[in-house]
Amino acid sequence: MASCNDESGTYVNQLYTNAQKEGAVKSCLTQSKDSVLNHLFENNGFYNYDNGYYRIDFNQSIFDTLSAYNLGYLKDTLVVLTNRLASSCYANMSEALTNAINGMVYWNPDSLIYGGTNAITNYFKMCKKDELKAAMQSPVSIRMNVYNVTETWNTILNQYRNICNVPVSIDLQNNIIDQMLNAVFEEMSIEEYNIRTDTTHQDEYTKIFRQ
Repeated sequence: MASCNDESGTYVNQLYTNAQKEGAVKSCLTQSKDSVLNHLFENNGFYNYDNGYYRIDFNQSIFDTLSAYNLGYLKDTLVVLTNRLASSCYANMSEALTNAINGMVYWNPDSLIYGGTNAITNYFKMCKKDELKAAMQSPVSIRMNVYNVTETWNTILNQYRNICNVPVSIDLQNNIIDQMLNAVFEEMSIEEYNIRTDTTHQDEYTKIFRQ
């Protein structure tokens, strides 16, 4: 007796066309995008979702110095405001992710479908991270003023200079965007895993993962 498991994927390769495989990859990315938007970009999700797992935070040494001078509340304020800012970017992130997904080219869909539990997310990140980062520059820049992040950051810098008289070389805007995108890709990876392993997360396109 021989096993009927198709470990090589040969049977699936014969069963589905390249167009169907590409459709499955795109559907996986789209569903993962929706999970990101619903979890992180609503109800102050960056701060609250999954007990604050994706909370944007700052660990630079300047904040240790401020805490030593009883100014730790400034960091707490910055964290709260920054996470509100991030979650308010629903429309911008939705548009950026949708455009990125629609612009994807799948040179080898088999390697994505059979490449591991987060192969699709990893490929998307490799191809589109820079594009997404560029797309979020303006929305985050505008909201840094709307949510008083810039004002709070300037207060922090002034207090730190008064204590140490040392210049600070932290690009706060890019730091925020990097943390946002790290959370986006991690949440997409989790949803990709769910799609691959749980039939309740699969649709007519991603049923290919059942084979």
